[in-house]
Amino acid sequence: MVRRTYTLAAVLAIVATGAFAWRQDAGPELRFDPAVPDDVRALAIGTWGDLLAAAPARIGCIADLTLATAWELDSRGEYSAQTATVTVRIPGTPATLRDEMIHEFAHHVDFTCPEITTLRPVFLEAQGMPATTDWFAGDTWESTPSEQFAEAAVAVVLGRRPQHGNVHLTDDAVTAVRAWGLGS
Repeated sequence: MVRRTYTLAAVLAIVATGAFAWRQDAGPELRFDPAVPDDVRALAIGTWGDLLAAAPARIGCIADLTLATAWELDSRGEYSAQTATVTVRIPGTPATLRDEMIHEFAHHVDFTCPEITTLRPVFLEAQGMPATTDWFAGDTWESTPSEQFAEAAVAVVLGRRPQHGNVHLTDDAVTAVRAWGLGS
């Protein structure tokens, strides 16, 4: 009886502090900073699941991720490879937050899935860039291949072009990201 009481107390303490994580089947875990509001958590769980469903062939190479929120942030979202944390700025509309989450989740895939190296040359070619193009550099944010990849991931997951209308994506680039996620 005492053991159950302590176990129940531990579970309640975890729930009360917001230390919550979500895992789809045996795939990578989505963890949450305790400050993430419940509605953002719910949106993130669905969005994470949609990203993983769009890339079933890559689930095994994607690492666990933490989602955090910030009321003040220079951009709508950011990804820290050092901490495997996506931070999104709130408040925001569900559509805007979803776009931003997918975009930042794609950066996480880019940094944690070694198999991304097979997509990069195909993606660059589909975007009309030389294979020697630096993946992480561009004259502008919109012309940086890694940012274009993240926007293509949004297009694949949502079935529509992202809200960042300034990024030029070819149909072939979106097709390449979709095919890579499916393992074809």
